[in-house]
Amino acid sequence: MSPMEERERRKNLRLSIMLTVVFYFLIQCCVFLAFSIPGGFFAVYWPPFIFTSLAFHAFLYALLLFFMEDFRKEGTGEKLSSINMANRITLIRVSTLPTLLYLVIAAKSHRIRYPLLILVVFIFVTDFLDGYVSRKAKEVTKAGRMMDSASDYSLLIVLTLVFRYYQLIPIWFLVLVMTRLGIQVLLMAILILVKKKIDPRTTFMGKAAVASIMVLYSFELLGYITNGLSGGLKNFLEVAVGVIVFASVGDKIWNFAASLKGPKDERRIFDGDDKKRS
Repeated sequence: MSPMEERERRKNLRLSIMLTVVFYFLIQCCVFLAFSIPGGFFAVYWPPFIFTSLAFHAFLYALLLFFMEDFRKEGTGEKLSSINMANRITLIRVSTLPTLLYLVIAAKSHRIRYPLLILVVFIFVTDFLDGYVSRKAKEVTKAGRMMDSASDYSLLIVLTLVFRYYQLIPIWFLVLVMTRLGIQVLLMAILILVKKKIDPRTTFMGKAAVASIMVLYSFELLGYITNGLSGGLKNFLEVAVGVIVFASVGDKIWNFAASLKGPKDERRIFDGDDKKRS
């Protein structure tokens, strides 16, 4: 790729990132309005929501620009000139975080629980859909893997804190999940310092932990809305998911140790020609 073509590609990718983030911000505003106006909490929650969502999307835009060079297909190394479909699906989940936070809080005193359940299930479905689309279309990118991992953990942090606020989960489950996420962040930080890279590897146990927590929270929310989840079933699901999450901690530490033993990657200089130096 010539320097001129590379500049054009980067320009198109920046434009694609900007338009995608702006579009998703507007979509989130529409979603919030669709809930808040009929629900009767627009005047109370709209000012803090619009500020939070705007700041969040501005940060998301800056973050995507920072990792522009990671928008490349991992199989072929082909650089993208626009955000692909799998990454757009992942960004839907990321973009919804501020909206979800305010809607779940508002649901405590306003009648939006059933449509909120549909929204939560939709967000969970996107976690499986983006991975399927990226593998099916052979469009797996490092940027996509990073966004997928970050969106999963961000979503779980928000939901875990909110679910504890509603006392839908016991305190031990909150501590377990937050400890698991804290270990994830700590190990990634150490890996960045030692290996000089971000390598968001996905393991079976890691995916199993995230998926099981999402399934549990769907049942918890359904039970909260319908009062249909018995205490025995609730306790069983929490313990079963807790075992999976606990096992994923050991799996994460094991894979972290294996990553540290691996050879150091060469540091890249992204100047359009992907030159490398040790």
